[in-house]
Amino acid sequence: MKKFLYYVVACCLAVSHISCAKDNGSDAAGTTPATPGGQADNVMVVYFSQTGTTEGVARHIADITGADTWRIEAAEPYTAADLDYSNPQSRSSLEQNDPDARPEIKGSVPDLSKCRTIYLGYPIWWGQAPRVVYTFVESCNLSGKTVIPFCTSGSSGIGSSATLLQALAPGATWTAGRRFGAGTQRSEVEQWIKSMETATDEDNNINYSKMNIKVNGRTLTATMADNSSARALIDLLKEGDIVIDMSDYGNFEKVGSLGHTLPQNNENITTEAGDLILYQGNNFVIYYDTNTWNFTRLGKIDGISKAELKELFGKGNVTVTLSARK
Repeated sequence: MKKFLYYVVACCLAVSHISCAKDNGSDAAGTTPATPGGQADNVMVVYFSQTGTTEGVARHIADITGADTWRIEAAEPYTAADLDYSNPQSRSSLEQNDPDARPEIKGSVPDLSKCRTIYLGYPIWWGQAPRVVYTFVESCNLSGKTVIPFCTSGSSGIGSSATLLQALAPGATWTAGRRFGAGTQRSEVEQWIKSMETATDEDNNINYSKMNIKVNGRTLTATMADNSSARALIDLLKEGDIVIDMSDYGNFEKVGSLGHTLPQNNENITTEAGDLILYQGNNFVIYYDTNTWNFTRLGKIDGISKAELKELFGKGNVTVTLSARK
């Protein structure tokens, strides 16, 4: 079976003369025009880059898929002093520590009305996407589109950066993200695109980026993290559903034993409502409030608020069923 995303790209290559992004004007007018990349007119690569590392990966993607590119730029360009992470009063430090910061974007956002797939790239700043990327996501209508996030960093993984962006555009389908380092070669990017598990296992069409959670008669969907823990969980679900008896703990989570041990990818996490966490390798946790600890992120429930979660899961014990999604 063909992998879904690669099928999308192939279809895009067959489509001609359908514009994904209108001309955004000239640089002199304060806009960043889309850069033509080839024939994939309903795919676009959108990226923010300060040092050129993210731009390099973005251009590899555009070259491979034939997509146009559009660069996110801050209306007020960042200076070297702005990017001094050792200074808690630098612009980037202040922005990244303010969850409500939304730096203005230079010019107008591109017309994405005819796009079906958007690659969204950014560097990791303070463990997250730069706030100007939040501005972009909130400025666009991404409903019904597939968003494929990718990041660049020296060491940090994509972590929760993509899931936090996803919360700003829940109407889109977000795939598991991917981190790239400096000097990433075209061949590495091409291999990622070809093998992307949007992920469909070629043998039995199992989706590695999504999972179903059934509770009290309602079925929720979750977007999975891009790590070995989440993939191991989906591999278990390929063999059958997992039923978990969960109890309330601390008035901020439901926790229960998976009955299996998964590989751990622990990192310091401050949870949000809907976060799915692996604790000590064998406990499945659903958060409906905040807690900070070294956990392994498994994913995040799509499009549900803290109040809805608390009402759905109730105050006492609850039984949930995890299942793979085809």
